[in-house]
Amino acid sequence: MTAPLRTIVLLGLGALLAIPACKEPTGPEREISGARLYAQNCARCHGLDGKGGAEAPPGTRDLSDPGYMSMLTDERIRNTIRMGKPPTMPAFGRQFAEPSLKVLAAYVRQLSATKPASAPAPAAAGE
Repeated sequence: MTAPLRTIVLLGLGALLAIPACKEPTGPEREISGARLYAQNCARCHGLDGKGGAEAPPGTRDLSDPGYMSMLTDERIRNTIRMGKPPTMPAFGRQFAEPSLKVLAAYVRQLSATKPASAPAPAAAGE
């Protein structure tokens, strides 16, 4: 390799090393599951259905209450997850990356969504 070519290659490698690295580890992409995040971090107190768990401290919010949940913005739900509700709800701070936090907040919101009534079964032929 000639000296000018070696210099160009070394400068190119140096430029690559100067690029800031990604802060999060890389790996295969995986779906962010609001249900999984909720089950791991929230269900102990709020219950899997949002109505309250067996270990719920007094005053734990019923996350399945559409009246209450409709008054909360998505940002307020995310802030409550980040900052907690002392003294009973812990603050999760920066435990969740923003995409995970958004998915978790959306899952919490859907716990209060009214479920459509199931449609009646179609009548069998000849009835």
